[in-house]
Formats: sequence, C-alpha cells, structure tokens
Amino acid sequence: MGQALTKSSMKWHIINHRDYIDGPFDTYDEALHEARYLGKETRVEPRVSRRTADFYVYKPPYDREEHWQPEYWICTKEAALAQGVRQEIFMQPTF
Repeated sequence: MGQALTKSSMKWHIINHRDYIDGPFDTYDEALHEARYLGKETRVEPRVSRRTADFYVYKPPYDREEHWQPEYWICTKEAALAQGVRQEIFMQPTF
C-alpha cells in the first residue's frame, strides 16, 4: 500500500459495528494483514473499500462453516469517532 494509507502518527484498529477486534497496529498494512488472517482470506486480492479518510471496510470471503462473516472495519480511532463509532468500543478487551 502507498504512503497515503499509512500515517506514522496514527494507530490502526480492527472493529465491527459492535465489537473491538484487535489493535492498535502501527500501520494500515499490518491491520489489513491481521484482518485477512481473521477472515480466512482465500482471494488473491482482498475486498476492501474506503469509507472515508483513514476508515476502510474489509469484507472477508464466504465461510462454508459459519455461512457468513462480519465485515471488519480497519480504521484509526479518530476516523471511527468521526463516523459515529462510540468511544466505549475502544475500551473493550480483545479476544
């Protein structure tokens, strides 16, 4: 990924609409790598879309065992808060 996606002053997090998944990561690339691992990625190119600055949505492939997977939000805390994610979500323990 390019320099525009990695800001050294920002820490990246993986969350979904209600749970804190993992983080902080030093770079977007590290967070995406972990999200791909969690999502059991099988595609050459992951499905990632940009919601806004410093906020990306990763959609993992269909899981035959679980039949679905939640999308992972890869974002900085600042970007998440700006998009309406509650501050409390960052206080949850990771699993």
